[in-house]
Order: sequence, then C-alpha cells, then structure tokens
Amino acid sequence: MGPAEICKERLYARRDDRTKWTRRHRLLGNARLVGAGLGLVGLWAVETYAPSLTWYVVVALVAAFLMTGRVFARFEEAMAYAGHAAKLYAAPVLGKRRRDLPGQTVDSLTLAEDHPFARDVDILEPGGLVDYLNIGSTRAGMARLVSLVTEPASNEVIAKRQAVIKELKPKLDLREEFYVAGSTKVPYIRTHLIREWAAQETVQIPRWLPIACLALSGAALLAAGFVAASPSPPTYVALGVCLLAEVALWKRCQRHLTMKVLAAEKIHLDFYELRELLRILEGQDFHTPILQDLAASLRSDGERASQSTGSFCRIIGMFEARRNQVVAMLGPLVLYTTQLALAMERWRAKHAAKVPDWIDAVGKFEAFSSLSCFAFEHPFYAFPTLVEKGPVLQAESLAHPLLPDDAVENDIAMDGQRPILVVSGANMAGKSTLLRTIGMNVALTYAGAPVRARLLTISPMNAIASIRVKDSLQQGISRFAAELGRMRLMLNSIRDGTPTLVLIDELFAGTNSFDRFAGAVALAEFILGCETSLAVLSTHDRNVTRWAERDSVRISNVHFRDVFDHGQMTFDYKLHQGPALRGNAVELMKLAGLPIAETRPKPRG
Repeated sequence: MGPAEICKERLYARRDDRTKWTRRHRLLGNARLVGAGLGLVGLWAVETYAPSLTWYVVVALVAAFLMTGRVFARFEEAMAYAGHAAKLYAAPVLGKRRRDLPGQTVDSLTLAEDHPFARDVDILEPGGLVDYLNIGSTRAGMARLVSLVTEPASNEVIAKRQAVIKELKPKLDLREEFYVAGSTKVPYIRTHLIREWAAQETVQIPRWLPIACLALSGAALLAAGFVAASPSPPTYVALGVCLLAEVALWKRCQRHLTMKVLAAEKIHLDFYELRELLRILEGQDFHTPILQDLAASLRSDGERASQSTGSFCRIIGMFEARRNQVVAMLGPLVLYTTQLALAMERWRAKHAAKVPDWIDAVGKFEAFSSLSCFAFEHPFYAFPTLVEKGPVLQAESLAHPLLPDDAVENDIAMDGQRPILVVSGANMAGKSTLLRTIGMNVALTYAGAPVRARLLTISPMNAIASIRVKDSLQQGISRFAAELGRMRLMLNSIRDGTPTLVLIDELFAGTNSFDRFAGAVALAEFILGCETSLAVLSTHDRNVTRWAERDSVRISNVHFRDVFDHGQMTFDYKLHQGPALRGNAVELMKLAGLPIAETRPKPRG
C-alpha cells in the first residue's frame, strides 16, 4: 500500500471515529438530561416517603453526575483528536491546508528582506514551500523550518539531517500524535511569548514573605474556626487582626507580584500544549545523534521537562480558579492569589533558564517532522547525492515540488567544465519556473529533505537568486538598481571563494539592449574564470544567446518552445538544445487586443 492509500485510509478512519464519538457524545448528553430529570423526581419521592434516605440519594446523584461528566469529557477529547487527526491526512488526499494559522509563513522580522534567494523562489510566500511543508504548531517550529531551507549547510550537516528524516519518515503514529497534541487547546502555540515571559528579570522575593503568608493564612483559618465554634468579642477581634495583617501583607506583595503573574496567565494554554509536546518527545527512543541530543536536552537534574512544565500548569490552573465563586469568597482568608503568585515566581526562578532549550527542542522536532511527512508522502522523490568535489549540479527528471504530479520534468547538467546554462524562450514558456525549480530543490537539499527528481547530485554551494527583484519608490531604488544590488552580492560571494549557484531571471532586463549584452557577457566570462561556481541565466536577448553559442564547449544553450496555432498558444515546458529562434510577445499582445499591423515598423537607428 502506497502513501496515498495509507493517508486516504487513515483520513476515512479518523472521520469515522469522529462520527462515532459524536454520536456517543450526543446520546450521553441526552441521557444525562433524562437522568437529571428522573433523579429530581426520585429525590422528591424519597424526600416524601423515605426522608431518612434523602442524603444518600443526593450523594448518589452527585456521584453519578460527576462520573458521567468525566465520561462526557473523554468523549469530547476523542472527538477533538479524530477531527484534528483528519486534517493531517486531508492535505495529501484532498489538497487542503493542514494549518491555517496567523503567521503561517514567517514574516520579514524572522528573515531579512534581502535574503539571497528565499523570496525569489517562493519559500516564504503564502502557499510557498514553508507553508506547504509545515505541520507544526509553534512559532519556534516554523522558524526552525525556515532556517533549515534557507541556510546553506555542509555535506556533513546535510547527511545528518537526511538520517533524521529517514528515521522519522515511517513514524506515522508519532507524527499524528504530535500534530494533534499541538492543536487541542490553541491553534498556534506562541512560543515567542513564553520565551519573553521566561526571560523577564526574576522577582527578588524576601525569604520571610512565603513563611509570613503561610503563618497568617493558618492564623486566619484558626480564628475563623473559633468564630464559627464560639462567636465572641475576643474571637472577632482575633479574626479582624489576622485579616488586617493579611491586607497589609498583600499590599506589601503587590510590588513583587504585578504584571508578570498576569502575563503568565495569558500564556497558560500555550504552556499546556507545550507540556503535551514535551511529554511525547520524552517517551521516544531515537537513534540518530541529532534526535538523541534533542531528547537529552529535555532531561536535567533528574527531572523531565514535562514534569517541570506540569507543575507550572497546576499552579496556573489553581491561579485561574480564583474566579470561582467559592474561591473568590474564601480565597482572601488564606491569601490564595498571593501564595500562588509566589509559587509561580519560585517556579520561574528555578526553571526559566531551561525554557528556551525546551522550546528549541520542540521546534527542531516539528521542523524535522514536517520534512519527514513530506518525504513519506513523496516516496519517489530522491535524497540528493552529496559530493565534495565541485562545482556540480546534475539532475534527472527535475520538477517543481509544489506543482501537480503531472508537471513536466527536465534534466540539468552543470559542472566545472560547463558551468553556465543560458535559458531562452517565449514568454510563459517556463524559464522563470525552471529557475525557481532549481532554487527550491536546492533549498530542500539544505534541509536534508528529498527533492523532486529521480536523481540529484550536488556539491556544497550557496544559492543567490535574482528572480523577483523589484523597485522601491520609498527607498528610491529602480529595478536596475535592485538588480545591481543582488549582482554585487553574487560577485562578492564568488570573489570570497565561496562556491555559489547563481540564478538570474531576465538577465539585466532593467536596462537597454546594448548595455544588457555587455553586462551579460562580462558576468558570464567572470563565472567561467572563477572555476568554483555555477550560473543559470534566462534571457530574451538573442544577442546573448548568439554569443553563448560561440562557446558551446563551456556554455549550455537551451530553450523552451511554444506553438501558436489558430489563435491558441501551447507550451510543452521541455528544455530543448540550442537558443530560441522566435518569441511570442507580439502574438500575446494581439491576443490582449493591441492593434499591431502585420507589417510592423522597424526601429530607427
């Protein structure tokens, strides 16, 4: 059974589970209503005919209500689990997004606007690579995933990442459990807020303060007990003194326990989710070094991370209970909120330094889980073959990872002997898509993920692209100036001795044909002379393709074709040897309604 069939089977199974639990949930709810009615009638009958049994019946009814309430909650949990799990498998089967979160793609604050290639090859755009890959629920996980696909890595690091993805690839149950655990209480775990809260300066609490709180609480309870047992002026005075002392102590505590406690309450649901994710990770037996180190970071001083976060969750849960009517009435008597706030600060003082490590561990696992899910769902994608001696970029049946299954595949062959690929062809024929295809598959290579190719052999290279450069009115930058900025980045990288993969779409399109040709020739000759880098250059300029033909030994000249027949234009999206001999711009202009004569005027000069 292939991945598609497995995902479909699991999707339908989870949907059936949700239907089953929904039906049970509804039946139990109706049964509780009927039972409550019958219980009240029975209670009336007992009170009327056998009043001595009334309290026994009340206790039985309350116990039955609480027990069925727990069962009711279990049914709700099972419904939620099945519903969230179904979303995980709906993506490959139905093409739906797994997550629809705020900040689904990491914004410019996470990655620089002038990143060498990420924004050129649709890695961070809505519907781009990160959006497609991510199955995590934390900001830390998405940030880690972004770093994996946007930061060049050595062959040794990439090989270790490949080993992690291969280990996690068949673990469907683990992936499902982790995915659902991060979706139960909140759709998006705000790990950045947890980090900020943990990084706050620790409140310096005097040692005597917790002791005084306990002593006054005990004294107040004792005084209240005396008042209840034998009300008299001395007992009232004692209780009043205790309460006044507690008010004074509470006033003293206010400067120690202010917004930090309230900030903790705002992220308590995020902490609940984080605890569940940590619990799942701690129960795994990993084999690859990266995952073993990740699991080891969750254990320190003989205490597991999930236990530590669990104690915080209990504290914050009790703190939230202060809004309960009974607690609100009796809480001031024992300094309820003050003592819990002190406990919360003690927890933060003890564990806050470890919180970033816990978040990083969860984020790393989420990123690799996303990539392993991608690997599982695409079993025919190949893990790149990594070679040290380069530059080399050779691919068989290469295609864009985000295009449909029937996307046209092409072969690419570049090395130190033929380091330049000049791509020409008509508009919309596939030139830009080819450059983005190469860039995105290189990004997957950095992450250790499989690529959409039958075979990909690559040496270590930093990718730099100039595909989606644009002008800026606010910054006073023209398109040509933006191109030059990216070109400067490419040249500096190559001059520094860094093996570089250059991807340029519409080579120097922002200037006139004469200067464009001069710049293209200079760039090509520079790359031919460096012996460390490769370049894929697309162009409409026939002068550039003619020049490239003169050095066919070192420059590969390829093109995409179009066919215009009876007012219809079609493309085969296949690379063909040699330069393009015609364009389609005029025909496209005609289709757009521009009145161009069959005999067109020739430019002067």
